[in-house]
Amino acid sequence: MRWIALPFLIVAGSLASAQDFGLVQTRNHRALSLAFLRFEPRPSLLGPGEQRWDFSITSANDFRFLDTTGGIVEEDYEVQRLVLAFRDGLRNGMEWSIEVPYLSRGGGFQDPIIDWWHANVLHWNDNLRDSTRFGRSISQIPGASFKGSADGLGDISLFLSKPLAKGLVGSVGFKIPTGNANNLLGSGAIDAGIYLQGRLPIARKLALHAQAGLVAQGDAKEIPDSRPLVHQEGIGLVWQPNSRDAWIAQWQGESSASR
Repeated sequence: MRWIALPFLIVAGSLASAQDFGLVQTRNHRALSLAFLRFEPRPSLLGPGEQRWDFSITSANDFRFLDTTGGIVEEDYEVQRLVLAFRDGLRNGMEWSIEVPYLSRGGGFQDPIIDWWHANVLHWNDNLRDSTRFGRSISQIPGASFKGSADGLGDISLFLSKPLAKGLVGSVGFKIPTGNANNLLGSGAIDAGIYLQGRLPIARKLALHAQAGLVAQGDAKEIPDSRPLVHQEGIGLVWQPNSRDAWIAQWQGESSASR
């Protein structure tokens, strides 16, 4: 098996700044995963009456090939994900939020950049990737194949979060099927999940963050054998030397969306 999944660029802007930067708000950007509900690490919850708009752009390049007993898994594409999110602080420290994604999947621009990086910086090559032409867009698993470019509205997600204890926040989330499942812009089903995120101060400017979640995935319309339950987990260290900067070491993991 040969695979590369590279989140290349994350640019985020907002109309308000959080006191605690927390972990990077990101998720697995494999196209199959993006079709389902996932939780992202959150900064501190907003106070009553506070509101915030966020806009983010993520570009991810994916390349993998696996010949299994059940068939071929082949993924070679680039996906750009734009997200507009709104957060609103409620009473009792609660917060609700909504995420509206726009997805564009195609050949992209990163292939030659990645090949140059492998050859000139890492001095490493992958014969399969090196022999594959640039600009392909295919996501194929046993029982389903999505070929060519696609773009449009993805599935919209809603979240409600509440502080459970000092440094511990619980959330519930729901995803509604607003994306075109035929083009892998959504799953065509409703998802729901629960999520816990904790923060433990280690020193005055250093904190340990941990996350755990469980998502019940609806029966996907075009993705065969999608998992009914998917777990998420993550851990990270955040060193915040001042009010403007943060150094973050972060790891996240999750089940694959489909078996």
